[in-house]
Amino acid sequence: MKGPITYSEWTILLDKFGNGDDAAIEELNIGSFIVDAGTATRFYTKVEEIYKKRKQSWLDNFQRSFHFQNFKTEDEFEIALRNAKKNLSPLIKFVLLKGFPEDLKKTLKKDLEDFIIEIKTSLKNNVSKISKGRDKMLILLNAFEISIISEEPKIDVNNNFQNTNEIIAPMGRKIIF
Repeated sequence: MKGPITYSEWTILLDKFGNGDDAAIEELNIGSFIVDAGTATRFYTKVEEIYKKRKQSWLDNFQRSFHFQNFKTEDEFEIALRNAKKNLSPLIKFVLLKGFPEDLKKTLKKDLEDFIIEIKTSLKNNVSKISKGRDKMLILLNAFEISIISEEPKIDVNNNFQNTNEIIAPMGRKIIF
């Protein structure tokens, strides 16, 4: 599979992603794009447009789930939050696309993190003050966060192999779980 390399190829795949095709992420992730003076503004504007479109789509679905479902238990609330977090996955992958310039990735990442904080704050403020399950709902809301970390594997320089679950303590000892 060949990823996009031209502005035209990028816009086609970005439009697909913007219209809800999550499979376009895989192609976008293997693409590369050299931003030049002629396409920089158009490229950044297109990426921002698609990002905002998908973020608004997620928000509409999230609000719809709260509007149509009358949560009777904390477990139903937990399911709604879990589904919302799962549905954020394409946006997280989008902000981490390898073909994006670093400044664009950083801006998108910051915006998505701020967006989630805003959602959490709004939900916390709307949790009933006298609800018997208020404490559990607040705990669930505190857990509603995204961890956007680079998906690049860590390489141990001494052993030249991927090392993702090994922790080296400050004293040089390995802690294995």
